[in-house]
Amino acid sequence: MLSIETNNTAKLFDYSPMPEEYTSSSAEQVAANDDLLTEILIRLPLKSLPRFKSVSKHWFSLISSPHFTRTRNVDPSTVSGLFLHSSSYIADLGFIPLDTGENATSISFPGLSDICIINSCYGLILCKTTNKYHILNPLTKQFTTLPDPHPKHVGLSLAFDPSRSPHYKVVCVWGPMHYNSYYYFYLEIYASETGSWRASGEPFGADMFMHFDGGVYWNGAINWFCTWGNSKYFNIDEERVGILPMIPGLGNDEYEREYKCYVESRGHLHLVQVYGLMTRFNVYEMERDYSGWSVKYHVDLDPVGIAFPEMMQLIDLDDYSYVVLTIVRGEKDEDSFMVLHVPGKVIRYNLIDRTFRKICDVDYEGVIDGSLRYSWYDAFQYIESLSSV
Repeated sequence: MLSIETNNTAKLFDYSPMPEEYTSSSAEQVAANDDLLTEILIRLPLKSLPRFKSVSKHWFSLISSPHFTRTRNVDPSTVSGLFLHSSSYIADLGFIPLDTGENATSISFPGLSDICIINSCYGLILCKTTNKYHILNPLTKQFTTLPDPHPKHVGLSLAFDPSRSPHYKVVCVWGPMHYNSYYYFYLEIYASETGSWRASGEPFGADMFMHFDGGVYWNGAINWFCTWGNSKYFNIDEERVGILPMIPGLGNDEYEREYKCYVESRGHLHLVQVYGLMTRFNVYEMERDYSGWSVKYHVDLDPVGIAFPEMMQLIDLDDYSYVVLTIVRGEKDEDSFMVLHVPGKVIRYNLIDRTFRKICDVDYEGVIDGSLRYSWYDAFQYIESLSSV
């Protein structure tokens, strides 16, 4: 109870406990009002909500509802960290927070072991263990095991956008079938609503150098990159395969490409190509109508090499000792950044003002011949989500 004298000469605060019957009645009123309870729960840290599901069946039902998930999920473009996995050196998954200043940690998931991540998409992860594929939500620790894909599959990719639907799809490419000097591939789609695979569309021609495993979900399509010839995309709603144009004139042969990062962030598709001993290069962005790539950012890593001279060591006499792990677009363009891996460290490089700082150290134990522990295809953006699997 609080009383304040009208002449403002003194204030008296009475902190004596409220009567038990009053507090009990208030709690019951809150618990009985789903709208009020939701307003309270959506203000709690996202990581705490899985624990609150165990309070009661009512709370479990409320927090698990699609309405609550859509309301409470953080900005679906806010990347909280990177999952890192290098099958060459280690079996565990590493996690690097990008904004908290915390150190890299090792993550395990009950019921799964020897996880190999295929790709990540808005808080869900497509991964493989032995001969099984799973969809995993790292926040809730829930996972579902997919039915076996086609026995001749050459790549699986996850498609999920919680702003469009609470359901996800997995696209499977299988083949190839060889006919008249051409290679043809087939498509199957797994839908979380039905829990089963079905054939999709007509067979399509593609080069054997196409990277079908872990295609990038962007613009309502799975986008695959090819190091030789044309790249492809698969529009999921229309179930149509199209050509994804590539950047001409880079490298020794405009048809032979080595890409160093291929990633979606905040609704943008980006590509980084670095050839040989380069510290200055461009970050490209694809137009939404697939009309071509344009230069979005110019990168100059010379100051980074001065601050971290280990980055300038040579790997096989062809490359410097750094890799681009990912590109993260900010809500404002000046907040966009690149994540670099140099020997023993992970660096954050601002793409606008070109400032940089160390995010964390990376354990160097087990690295062979001084080479880098991770490459870009070992890094997967993670967005916290309550989405069901």
